[in-house]
Amino acid sequence: MAKPSLAKALGTLLLLFAAVYGTAFLVVGLLRLRPRPAVPVVILVSLAMALLLAWLLWGKSGGFAQFGFQESRGRYLLAAIVLGAPIGWAINLLIHHFSSGPTSLDLTFRPWAMVVYFIVGASIQEEVIFRGLLQSTVARQFPSKLSFFGVTLSGPAIIVALLFGVIHIAVDPITAVGAFVLGLLAGELRARSGSLVPAILVHALFNLFAAITAATGRVL
Repeated sequence: MAKPSLAKALGTLLLLFAAVYGTAFLVVGLLRLRPRPAVPVVILVSLAMALLLAWLLWGKSGGFAQFGFQESRGRYLLAAIVLGAPIGWAINLLIHHFSSGPTSLDLTFRPWAMVVYFIVGASIQEEVIFRGLLQSTVARQFPSKLSFFGVTLSGPAIIVALLFGVIHIAVDPITAVGAFVLGLLAGELRARSGSLVPAILVHALFNLFAAITAATGRVL
């Protein structure tokens, strides 16, 4: 059995990330899409690319269940709601008051589009990519756990959450921190439950609060 390598895991992580989103933005560029119509194209193309890569890399040896495509126990769904709702609200409160950067919601989508694209679509797409393809791949190559104040966390979940936060720095540091918290919570639920469903639920709750704020101009 090959010795776990952090360098190899990080290299694979970045290559897969570049392949997934590079393909999506290449399609957007070739079609010369404006920002608003580009959103669903990026969601669909990157999701399709992630599923394809997952199947090509590991799917034949273990199926898609190893990437989190399976049912979750009820306690993890409950944990996703109990933790995701207050943390999502608190993070959104901080972003609302301290962030000045632009977001995808600044494109002023209609309410139905915000639900389809951001609360549902983006939650599924990003969790399949980050907690499905990327976290599962890192876990295969570098399985690890870290303990903080008696709490044990998944090493791959932390690594992928850091990447998720870093790519949001372009918005501003507050949003990046919020993305890291979301990624860590979703990643830990994915690692403990073996399913993407709790992670998608948490992500949807975070995006729901963001959408409500964008639509009403205030935090609940």
